[in-house]
Amino acid sequence: MSKKIFKTVVIFLLVILLLMLGKTLFTHSDDNTLEKQLWKYENAKGFERFSKAIQFQIVGDDEGVNREQNLIELKKFHEWMANAYPTVFSKSAVEVINGGSLLITIAGKEHQNAAMFLAHMDVVPVADVSKWKFPPFKGVIQGDTLWGRGALDDKNVVIALLEAMEMYMKLGLKPRRDIILAFGHDEETGGLDGAAQIAQYLKKTHRSIGFIADEGFGVMDGIVPGLKKPAAIVGLAEKGFATLDLEVNIPGGHSAWPKSENASAVMVEALNKIDNFQFDASINGPIRGLFEQAAPHMNFGYKLLFSNLWLTSPLVKMVLLGKEKTAATIRTTHVTTLIHGGVKENVVPPTVSATINLRVLPGDDIQLLKSQIESVIDDKRVKVKLRPDFHAATPVSPDKGLGYDQIKQSALTIFGDVVVVPGMVITGTDCKNYVGITNRIYRFVPFRFSNENLSGIHGLNEHIERKDFYRAVDFYVDLFNRL
Repeated sequence: MSKKIFKTVVIFLLVILLLMLGKTLFTHSDDNTLEKQLWKYENAKGFERFSKAIQFQIVGDDEGVNREQNLIELKKFHEWMANAYPTVFSKSAVEVINGGSLLITIAGKEHQNAAMFLAHMDVVPVADVSKWKFPPFKGVIQGDTLWGRGALDDKNVVIALLEAMEMYMKLGLKPRRDIILAFGHDEETGGLDGAAQIAQYLKKTHRSIGFIADEGFGVMDGIVPGLKKPAAIVGLAEKGFATLDLEVNIPGGHSAWPKSENASAVMVEALNKIDNFQFDASINGPIRGLFEQAAPHMNFGYKLLFSNLWLTSPLVKMVLLGKEKTAATIRTTHVTTLIHGGVKENVVPPTVSATINLRVLPGDDIQLLKSQIESVIDDKRVKVKLRPDFHAATPVSPDKGLGYDQIKQSALTIFGDVVVVPGMVITGTDCKNYVGITNRIYRFVPFRFSNENLSGIHGLNEHIERKDFYRAVDFYVDLFNRL
């Protein structure tokens, strides 16, 4: 071969190599290599942006003391978000609902029912700032840990969703269906001004929602008995809420000559009866599904136990009732939360009141539960009233199909060796306000939870790790791609 021909061949091969390299670097590949590279670039400061979000003090209080201040702070937060996530806010339909909540609609390529993601911008109050490792509203980052109120409940979801959508849209990607981000501003006090108003607006504007995803469970370590792998639990329902007010009225008097009967003694006896009573337990619905689907991944003893619930349910109930958190998943719970009586140490109080809070299992009738409590007390001197703001447990969503299937696949993709199972949320979320919008409501957030970090939610020293935050962003990007 002549030198000229050899040189021509070499040049040709170099051109081909450069073209192949260019295609590799600048073409969207099937395995999302470019997307992953740009994700790292775009989110290099995502954790720091999250720190800024912690600093907006939107604190829920049942008395509404903070309402006006919260609305001022919410406006500042909205403005900050618009500057921090310019692509999302400039290329989406952004609506402010009832002065505080946000509804952000990202248009899809096809006319399909929308996928809706909920999160809330408010947080619970901090009881004692002096006991925190760092000031709860400073958003301090120490090493790779962010400390602050809202780090796990629920600004982590707000910011992870925005980080994911900003990157997704900057890449020029577009989901098949509309994606709606709905950020409520008063979830911690029931959501009546936020989520409930958004739900009414959706009905009024005839928006078609395919499924809703909200806070609830995450990837739980050491939560499911007998399961060595982490469990990604997708909540299909949440328990209801009811409050009973008890009151005893008996003439009081001077403490120097007490009567044989007094309001305090009658109330104490009633509360003692209630404390020694429990509602019936049952392993049905999402909880049954959790154990049956987790059973194949358990060690032999637990696998035998949970694979044969038709036979072993009495024994399983006994095991679950042994711990407070697992017991709460299989029965309606009740507890005395408030007691009032007396004005002075030498005056026998004529009136003593108490408040009982119930968290209601799906299928349990609240009026019937009230009647059961009255029967347990068995004393006409104790008047029992049901507060009007009660609500039953939410309907149970399907554990297959739109929403559930995509969440499951994204959890397996991002978290790897986990078991995805259905479950039931025992606390309250904004989801209760969306009953009637869709029958597919799923409570799952892409964060790892253990007994250690769960204690920070509504408690002391709430915090999150950098890697856990970015993994959540990755989860949402993956999930958007599946929709």
